[in-house]
Amino acid sequence: MGTPIPAKKCPKDNPFTKQDEHAICLKKAKKIKNSVDKSETPSHKVTLQSFYMQTTEVTQKQWYDVMGSNPAYFKNGNPNMPIESVSYNDVVLFIKKLNEKEHTTKYRLPTEEEWEYVARARSTTKWSFGNDESKLGKYAWFADNSKDTPHPVAKKKPNRWGLYDMNGNVMEWTSSGYSENYNGLRRDSAKMIRGGSFNFVANTTRSAFRFSSSCDDRLKFVGFRLVFGKTLSNILPKYNNATSDYIIIDTYKSYNTPTKKDK
Repeated sequence: MGTPIPAKKCPKDNPFTKQDEHAICLKKAKKIKNSVDKSETPSHKVTLQSFYMQTTEVTQKQWYDVMGSNPAYFKNGNPNMPIESVSYNDVVLFIKKLNEKEHTTKYRLPTEEEWEYVARARSTTKWSFGNDESKLGKYAWFADNSKDTPHPVAKKKPNRWGLYDMNGNVMEWTSSGYSENYNGLRRDSAKMIRGGSFNFVANTTRSAFRFSSSCDDRLKFVGFRLVFGKTLSNILPKYNNATSDYIIIDTYKSYNTPTKKDK
């Protein structure tokens, strides 16, 4: 898959080389900006069961309450900043401890199919609000408006299902193993990462965009949000003693990923 180029990160031209490094970088960035990555194909059908998904990314306070530490790179005194700089393996340990604390086995990461289903909120457009990039700043922190830093969760508009920061702020780990595309074999040595980031360009905030990293990588632009099991009428999430922190996702029918032209 193509590697997104953070805005304003292209190097200056080196006058002591024959090539123009700045121009080459800009050309590559433009190509990525206007492309749909092959990793996002082919369109396919998946069937999901109902679940709760956290309305925000896990915050630094929520991480601290479970783990007793705060490994985030971006610390500004606000406990509602999203946790980042945590590896997939770190997140697995966090979830294990959270489940033990709450005497349950229901907390987990979403699969990338669950994540995209929620991000799209039944839309077939680039973003849940449509294809108009000029509206993106109302919903997401990304390279054009973030000042190269993440922000406290839930400060932008939510998608139509009430979930915040699905297309920006920090990218999010999923439980799905890496695959080159949806026909490829899954490899668990790396995991798929979804959602946009504060330091990436607009095209990488699309609901369809896929990214990946090794399970032990700690990246300052990657965090996560939780899923709470398969929903049962007599079960409500107790994390942080606030059931409003989660939205029930009812999958009444099979989800069809949009065709390439819809992305």
